Amino acid sequence: MVTGDNMTIEQIDSSKVLIVLGDKDMRDFALEYGTMSFEDPHSRKILGSILTLACTKTGISTKGKRMLVEALPHPDGCLILLTLEVIRKPKVYKIKRKKRTVCAVFENVEEIIKVSAVLENNKSVPENSLYFYDEKYCLIIESFHIPCSVMRVLREFSVNIFQSKISVARIKENGRLILESKAHCLIGQYFN
Repeated sequence: MVTGDNMTIEQIDSSKVLIVLGDKDMRDFALEYGTMSFEDPHSRKILGSILTLACTKTGISTKGKRMLVEALPHPDGCLILLTLEVIRKPKVYKIKRKKRTVCAVFENVEEIIKVSAVLENNKSVPENSLYFYDEKYCLIIESFHIPCSVMRVLREFSVNIFQSKISVARIKENGRLILESKAHCLIGQYFN
């Protein structure tokens, strides 16, 4: 362990420690300000011991922190300022996936009843709503993922399937809402 006669260790705040090495300490440790660097093995060993002693005496923990060591010449020796910064994890930004919108158009109620009978027990059917627009029934599904099995059933029974968000917005704005959510289940309960 390193100890010095004139060395003083002072805690400035919770993340900064000032170490003052006198001329005698510099000679005892065989340190010179001009050659002091972490690239020099002797300097690195002595500075590491001094920093460990400083952290032990002040009670500051270096775990999970970045250490910045600055050395400044002083008429009576050398000043070493130790600054600790918490290492922050970089922010991770998640890209939101866009919801996929599908509208299946049916000519009559019988076709919707058939679709609901097929999809009623299918747990993978996303949230959906039913509108009446332009003398047709429109089943609108908005989800991040629409299973292929659901799309196959919709293609089999509907007269048209489109994915235009503008058309869906027009139906929602001008159409009459029949069932706001889980339309395929509610139709199945009433008609099957």
